[in-house]
Amino acid sequence: MNFGKKNENPFSVYAVVSQVGFMVIIPLLLFIWGGSWLIDRFSLPGWLMIVFVFLGIITMISSVGTYLHKMIKMYSNKEGSPEMSELHHDVKDHDYYDDK
Repeated sequence: MNFGKKNENPFSVYAVVSQVGFMVIIPLLLFIWGGSWLIDRFSLPGWLMIVFVFLGIITMISSVGTYLHKMIKMYSNKEGSPEMSELHHDVKDHDYYDDK
């Protein structure tokens, strides 16, 4: 996601932002809903809801951090560097590419 390129698809930025948004919302909602259900189902003390919220926050931070680390690593590799990410590929690898 080189923001300096004019031929870069602008929707790729929105895709990354929306994925990060889902990674923030989904773990929190799941842990809040799951914690509420467990507390009601097994008559657990109410203070455990705080534990479930903190577990949701920890899961959220971990997933967003991992995702952003992968994105930074993927987009920080230079075209000529030998350690290119497995998500990058060379255009010359396509069968339809005309070698001249």
